[in-house]
Amino acid sequence: MTDLKVLRFTPVDHPDPRVGRIGFDLQDPYVEQCWSAVIGPSSTLVLRRFPTMWIASVPAEIDASEMARSLGLGESVGDRSRFTGTLDRIVRFGLARPAHDGTGLDVYRQVAPLSERQLSRLPEWTQAAHDQLIVPHLERLSTTTTQQSTVADVTAMLDRIQHSRPLAAHAPAHALQP
Repeated sequence: MTDLKVLRFTPVDHPDPRVGRIGFDLQDPYVEQCWSAVIGPSSTLVLRRFPTMWIASVPAEIDASEMARSLGLGESVGDRSRFTGTLDRIVRFGLARPAHDGTGLDVYRQVAPLSERQLSRLPEWTQAAHDQLIVPHLERLSTTTTQQSTVADVTAMLDRIQHSRPLAAHAPAHALQP
């Protein structure tokens, strides 16, 4: 892929619906504070840049050597370059997949929380950061889910009212008089 002159990065939903529900956005501090210990600083930086790139264009297209230079990874984008390793780590750890047309990556919009196995191999500081970030994240999601359920319940109730027979058909005529 990195022997191409122009790379394409397309945002896609994560194939695991659980990650879609509880995952972290690419710009969330969790990506930097937790995932960087797993995938390294250059892969973390690339992930965090994608949402900004997608503001200008979806999919984002960029000259491969320009992107490598902007990350401080040098001019070379050949098979053994640091830039190639950066993109390979993103794919290897399940944060993206090669695009079907071979011109770039389909990048997942969310990252999963680190697994227990991944956490057990990380420094204590990273484990503490995970613990500090995961609880409020899950609480926010719980609150959002509850609010969405409430909105869905109200919407369903309004739909039932709108599609039910008019009140006059249910009530005696004298009940509708003032």
